[in-house]
Amino acid sequence: MHRMFPRLAALVAVAALAACGGGSRGAQTPAPTPIDTPEPQIVIAAGQPLTIGVSAALSGEQAALGNDIADAAELAVIDAGRTFKGHTLQVSRKDDGCADAEKAAAVARAFVKDRTLAGVVGPMCTTGAQAANSIYAQAQVVHISPSATRIDLASPDDHFFFRTAWRDDFQSQVQAAYAVNGLRAATAIVVDDAQPYGKALGDAFVAAFEGLGGRVSSRERVDRGQADFAAMARQVKSAAPDVLVFEGLNPEGVLLAKALHDAGYAGAFMAPDGVLSQRDFVVAGGPAAEGALITGGANPDEAFVNRFRDNFKRAPGTTFVLQAHDAVSVLLAALNAAATQGAGGSLVIDRVKLADALRAQSFAGLTGPIQFGDDGDRTGDRPSALGLTIYRVTNGQFQALP
Repeated sequence: MHRMFPRLAALVAVAALAACGGGSRGAQTPAPTPIDTPEPQIVIAAGQPLTIGVSAALSGEQAALGNDIADAAELAVIDAGRTFKGHTLQVSRKDDGCADAEKAAAVARAFVKDRTLAGVVGPMCTTGAQAANSIYAQAQVVHISPSATRIDLASPDDHFFFRTAWRDDFQSQVQAAYAVNGLRAATAIVVDDAQPYGKALGDAFVAAFEGLGGRVSSRERVDRGQADFAAMARQVKSAAPDVLVFEGLNPEGVLLAKALHDAGYAGAFMAPDGVLSQRDFVVAGGPAAEGALITGGANPDEAFVNRFRDNFKRAPGTTFVLQAHDAVSVLLAALNAAATQGAGGSLVIDRVKLADALRAQSFAGLTGPIQFGDDGDRTGDRPSALGLTIYRVTNGQFQALP
């Protein structure tokens, strides 16, 4: 077990997860601009750098997350020694606006014109990925999202899309498996916040839990901004499910946990990464938070935090830094397998072979073992292989379960 580092754990997860996970289903996605037929190979002449792009929000309300992702990608390049087969490695950062579809598409069009580009870490958020992914795919540019978790982003038709982040339905499957196998839960009540992120998680949990033989005795919904959960808590106590699963964000998550505690509910409380906040769940919940089970990404260890601080004069303050570091690391490992030396000291990278190398290899990532499936998503039969960790609140701290 390890403890959450206070600065990272104190983040407000609401904005980051709403943007990167559920996203906006009503946003207008611009039609991709046709591009020239891509060159089948990337050729980096002697003396030219090899570029890794980062598509993230570098300004606006999501800038803290975007800059953490960009810095984590930079740290991976630093950890790799800043060179690759005799070429300088450099990171090119572009502001994709997170949920700004036009901006993310413009960033993609700019990146695919860069003849030194090996691949892109990003887009950061769901709406941006929806707008940009087809542009990268047409250009045969590997793009690895460290933070967009919505289910329908991956497609077997996009041979060049990958993500080191987990997928929302995988998170629900991890929750359901632990409820059945870890808690021995036979019954559950599922509550979501009626938003795309929470609803998708709730739907996936119900399917997974029932598929494992569990029974969902009630499916409930709350409104964002709702503050009074006393009546719902009394109903839950009366129904006495083995586990209450809340799929959504804080403050609703912590307010529901407190109401359940006050009502005397004796079952387990489970929630997703949108609730994973030391400040907004553990501290705000007090005794009501004790014993809660929260799923989310792996937490940086002390060595990572120290390296990050040494290079950027601050500790990481948001989630997804490990996923961004892993995105660069797996790209470099695949490049090592796919790149060949050309004439005059040039570096030649076959675009399709690079994507194939990402799928063919297994990687030891900071977020766990990484193996990509045909659709570019992580695969595996353990939470860590999917990029996920199950935490239990113990003595006022998130502690990872083995």
